[in-house]
Parts: sequence; C-alpha cells; structure tokens
Amino acid sequence: MPQKKAVPPLKKSQQKIFEDKTFGLKNKNKSSKVQAQIRQIESQAAQIGKNKATKEKEALKKEQTEKKIAEESRKMELAELFKQPVQKVPFGVDPKSILCQYYKQGFCDKGKKCKFSHNLDVEKKSEKKDIYTDSRQIPLNLDSSYINRKDDTIDMWDDEKLQSVVLSKHGNPKTTTTIVCKFFLEAIEKGIYGWFWVCPNDGDNCKYKHSLPPGFVFRNKQKDKEEEEEEITLEQFLEIERHKLGPNLTPVTLETFTEWKRKREEKKEQEERENRKKKEASMAAGRIVGLSGRELFEYNPALCEEEDEVLDLSEFRKAMDDLEDDNINI
Repeated sequence: MPQKKAVPPLKKSQQKIFEDKTFGLKNKNKSSKVQAQIRQIESQAAQIGKNKATKEKEALKKEQTEKKIAEESRKMELAELFKQPVQKVPFGVDPKSILCQYYKQGFCDKGKKCKFSHNLDVEKKSEKKDIYTDSRQIPLNLDSSYINRKDDTIDMWDDEKLQSVVLSKHGNPKTTTTIVCKFFLEAIEKGIYGWFWVCPNDGDNCKYKHSLPPGFVFRNKQKDKEEEEEEITLEQFLEIERHKLGPNLTPVTLETFTEWKRKREEKKEQEERENRKKKEASMAAGRIVGLSGRELFEYNPALCEEEDEVLDLSEFRKAMDDLEDDNINI
C-alpha cells in the first residue's frame, strides 16, 4: 500500500477547531474508521484561513508533482521493456571514451555521476577501421591534428599508432595485388617510416600494398631499450639485497665459513649423541615404540637372535589323529 501523506502541523486556531470537532470521539487510537474521520477533519482544519490563490497554487504544485511521478514511472517501464545488457568496459579503456547506452536511449538518470560519456560525438570518434585494408585513397587532411607531424616520429609510436598512420597515408587505390611492399616493411623495421615517408617504388603510384600484413607485430626499439635499461643483473640484485641487511653483519670469507662449518658439524654430532642417549634410555625402560628395526638391533642384538628350540608340532598332529580314530570306532 502507498504511504499515507503526512498532514502539516496545525496552527493554534486550527488546533482548537480540530479539538472541538474530535471531542467525544471514542476509540480514537483503535478504530480505522475513526482515524480516517480524524484525518479528514485535520485536512479541513488545515484549509481554514487560506485564500483562493493559495489553494490554486497548492493544487498546481500537487498536479506537477503527480505528473513528475507519472513521467518517472513511464520511463522506468520503458527502460524495463527495452532493457539493455550491463555495459562493460574493456581492460585499459577509459569509460569516458564510451557512449552510455542508457543515455542514448534516453533512460540514464545519473547525470554527471555516470562513468560513461554523455557526448554523442564520442561514438563517431571511436569507430574502428579495418587495419588490414590498404586505404591510401583517404586524403591527407591538413587540420590542427597534423600540425606537429614533424616531431611525431616512429620512435614514439606503438602498434596501434603505427596502424593508424598507415591507414592515413594516401596513395593509389587501384592496388589489386596481395603482396606487401618490401620498401614499406623495411621502413617500418628500420624506424624511418613516418608521416612524410615516400615509397622509393614510384611514391604513391606503388602497385604493392602499403598495409600491415596479418599477424604483424610492431616492436618499438626505443621502448625495448628502456625496458632493458630498467632490468638489473643478478649481481646488482644481490648487492641491493645485501645492503638492505644492515652493517652489523659478519662478512663471508674462507676463514669465517670454515669456522661456521666446524661449529655446525659439532652441533650436529652433539644432537645425535643426545638423541642416541634418549633412545637407549627408552630401550632400557622397555619402551620400544618409535624405534626402527635397525635401532633395536643396534641397541640390543639379542632381541633379533633366533632360539635353538623350535616348536615341534609332530606330537600335536599324532594326538589329533588318535582322537579322530577314537571317534570313528565309536
């Protein structure tokens, strides 16, 4: 059930009228009918003293609120009807570069708090092109994005940047062969390819493809060099870790290592002697649990010796045969 609207507090004069009209009513706090009657009296008392303009203003405000609620309800129903799947962001991609699908449908009510973009031009900018198609026919637009091309060299490019530059180069659209131009590949491998690179094979009239072959991986030599510089050798790593240990340590030399090894062997022999004494004491007390067969033999070889007298079962068998014969005769 919808929540009941709270009635505004009454003024002193209105409160007096309210008390007079509800005087003598029984079961004020129990009967639902009496409670409804009391709410009606409160509403009537609240209207006392208000002129016609105030009442019209309140009615207009109430009508606007109801319209707003109805509009929100309609939007929620449409959003539920045309429900979009949960919009996901690929790893490493800025959400502001992706158009909000709810905003596109007119259902997003998050406003500035939405992590996706509400700019419809973002969708046009994010359209991807086929990087394996020779599109040299695209004209070179001399807009503000190409002003600093002289400083934009291949040393600062990654694989995605290289592909976009290749697609932006203009040239002969009549290329029909699938062979990739060797000068194009050499320029990329040597790092001389750029905005102003011209193919030695007749420039833009080269009949071979000026597009990246499938599976091509562009390696930026400058980035590779920086990564190699960041790596440290094993000796450097050990030296760094040694400095972290602090100054109050004994350096490892031949003398210190020999002394450490001697003390370690003495300590090991002492532990073995103590352990042997404990096992011998357990053996003397009759506690053989935890002792191996070899230890039992070492501590008391008599336990493992065989006795000369062996149990003779011939008499037992003879007695059993006699008993069977007696049973048969009976």
